[in-house]
Amino acid sequence: MRRSERPMPKKTVIDITALDVKQVTVSADGVDGALIELQIDGQADIRVRLAPAVLAKLEAMLAAAAIEQAKMQPIQ
Repeated sequence: MRRSERPMPKKTVIDITALDVKQVTVSADGVDGALIELQIDGQADIRVRLAPAVLAKLEAMLAAAAIEQAKMQPIQ
């Protein structure tokens, strides 16, 4: 295994339940990506900054999930 291919150390995962989406801002030119603000329980809210490549990946994953969900819904 080359040095750049070493496995990453296991990271801690923090589970937080979002109560609401307060704001989503996507840059008009695509250079700055997006900012998503989520309301959580307690004194603070969360702002998540997404680089353009991360935003594109999230959009693709959400689209794929929506397609899978649509397959499970009965035709009305």
